[in-house]
Amino acid sequence: MQDIEDLLAKARALGTALAAHPVVQAHHHAQRAVREDVAAQRLLHDYQAQLERIRESESELKPVEVADKQRLKSLESEIAGHETLKVLMRTQADYVALMSQVNREIDGPLADLARPEPKA
Repeated sequence: MQDIEDLLAKARALGTALAAHPVVQAHHHAQRAVREDVAAQRLLHDYQAQLERIRESESELKPVEVADKQRLKSLESEIAGHETLKVLMRTQADYVALMSQVNREIDGPLADLARPEPKA
């Protein structure tokens, strides 16, 4: 039987390897760049506020004004064109893909345990 400390050491080793991986490094660098970019922060804040405004109207079963939809679309275009945010979105997609692969590898043996034993 595997000792818990051995298992935790392997988990730390995986964490260390992930932290050093270029995909993870690039994503954290992009996150830092967005935190330091005032224009990017403003765009994200404005986008979230506009999205919330539309969601509130929808939840209250009120019609969403055309101007609100246009403002949201305009903000989406600005975000898509903002270089720092483009880098973040690209690195985030890479990060999510990497972590999905890692999780599939971890889940594989666990899923095998959940399969029913074949009947004899």
